[in-house]
Amino acid sequence: MRAASHYRYVILQAWEYGQIPAIKRRSPGTRVLVYKDIASTRDDAHRASALPTGVSYAYANRRHPEWFLLDTAGHRVSWRSWPHSWQMDVGSRSYQRVWAGNVAHEVSRRGWDGVFLDNVATSMQYPWYLDGRVLARYPGKADYQRATASFLRNVAPALRRSHRLVIGNINDASPAVWGRWVGHLSGAAKEWWTKSDAGLGTGALSGAEWWYQIRLLRQAQAWRKAFIAIAFGRADDLAAMEYARASFLLFARGSKSAFTFSTGCGAEPAAPNWRRGIGSPTGPAAQAGSVWRRSFTGGMVVVNPTAAETVPLPLGGRYLDAGGALVTSVVLPPHSGLVLRRA
Repeated sequence: MRAASHYRYVILQAWEYGQIPAIKRRSPGTRVLVYKDIASTRDDAHRASALPTGVSYAYANRRHPEWFLLDTAGHRVSWRSWPHSWQMDVGSRSYQRVWAGNVAHEVSRRGWDGVFLDNVATSMQYPWYLDGRVLARYPGKADYQRATASFLRNVAPALRRSHRLVIGNINDASPAVWGRWVGHLSGAAKEWWTKSDAGLGTGALSGAEWWYQIRLLRQAQAWRKAFIAIAFGRADDLAAMEYARASFLLFARGSKSAFTFSTGCGAEPAAPNWRRGIGSPTGPAAQAGSVWRRSFTGGMVVVNPTAAETVPLPLGGRYLDAGGALVTSVVLPPHSGLVLRRA
């Protein structure tokens, strides 16, 4: 594990706990979180002391078969894209108690700084999960949403009482629901930051979709919660990297929030300018027409979040772009951004 001070958070699988001491030696301020899926148990996870979930398949199958949700045909439900994952009843109070107890014990025993809760969702009605099947107990989106809310309300505070971080991966909630759920947590992650497709040059978010994500970031920070923005793309998609990072830096503040652009499971871009710093912000983001900009002690970020407008922009100074070229003005295509260093 390569760890350095620029990693604010590292998320590992439960069986990777042996890497914690090395990470802490190299970067004492990095918070190391254990991955836990709240909504499933896995029949191919055989180490009960190091699960990607909160309860083992064998325990649930033997002691609490009622935790396995059934579809309307009376069958247990495995996820289409991950057939070894079986849908659990996140709204069950007994499931919540056992889940919280198991995870709290593991976090304390292994020395984790906290937990990364995956699949904090309002619905599992996506092709990669239910694939058209309907949960008999939670047939509608509102039904499953209430079950997830119950899980967060009862489990997250129990974990936080031991001074552990609890970050929820929330991707499909409205701003109102998202806000209520974040209230139970230490913070939230948002995947597909500024980009809805991992392919090259596709899926860039603009307009209202872009502003929706920005609202989540600003809301979390206003409540002093952590916000982890996770963007995806190909290693050579430099435009998407710049757009995602510049959009985050426009409004990021404090020491809790973080951003990453993933080119694979945990893999960062190899581009030399990827983590090049531009110092601390000298003020808030400002909008001029359709373009946003923010100054830093060592540079500037500029973002054009429109869907179709190309904008020429004088910078009011001398800067270096990602390739090291000296620029005093730039032309921003639709849904683009730049992280510029002072010359």
